Amino acid sequence: MSSKQHLSTILTPVILLVLPLIACDTTVKTEEAEIGAPILHKSLAPVSDLYTIDTAKTKVTWIGAKITGRHNGIFKISNGNLHLDNGKLTGGNVEFHMPATRSDDKNLDEAGNKKLTTHLRSSDFFDVARYPTATFILTSISPYDSTRRKQSGPVPAQDKKLLVKGATHLLTGNLTIKDKTRSIRFPAKIAWQDDMLTAKANFNIDRTKWNLVYRADKSLGNQTIYPDVNIGIDLVARRTNL
Repeated sequence: MSSKQHLSTILTPVILLVLPLIACDTTVKTEEAEIGAPILHKSLAPVSDLYTIDTAKTKVTWIGAKITGRHNGIFKISNGNLHLDNGKLTGGNVEFHMPATRSDDKNLDEAGNKKLTTHLRSSDFFDVARYPTATFILTSISPYDSTRRKQSGPVPAQDKKLLVKGATHLLTGNLTIKDKTRSIRFPAKIAWQDDMLTAKANFNIDRTKWNLVYRADKSLGNQTIYPDVNIGIDLVARRTNL
């Protein structure tokens, strides 16, 4: 047997093993949020302008990936506001109504979306009967430095539309889900003029950091649901008189 034939004999089974793994990488390639310990609350910063989140115009989406594909859906904001002082963003808070969490997957029929929605609200995931509220408390804001960008490799065409271009701020805050609090840091594009403020962001977080561990074990093979969940934010807020 020639050396080339010998090499081919060795590499062929390796390639056949690796190719399915590559093909089954359905995770979303976008910004990776930094996750850390909860940040102690500091004294409240001065507020000269208060912007209340327009819950009807604001959209927060999720995308979860498993070996065999992806599913997507909606998180519902119940209320929240952002604080500005002399033209600078200084803080804010957001409250999520978890019983409204749902699947909104165009690849599923009505029955399929209903089944997934019910499962997401169950104790396997968000256990909304026990934990009806999740919160995000904005603790610090800084100018965005593109050199800090954390991204999981090249971005495929299907994910490029998720990336937010022209990020202006790096936001840090405490995210609480099921009474588990962790800090997250991610870039966002924020703009405000007159009576309206808009914010856009898209990033991945590791759900297991909030004890959302259902089927996160890779040993489950085709039953595995990846830990990373993609979060998309398209927020509208309107000035409120103090």
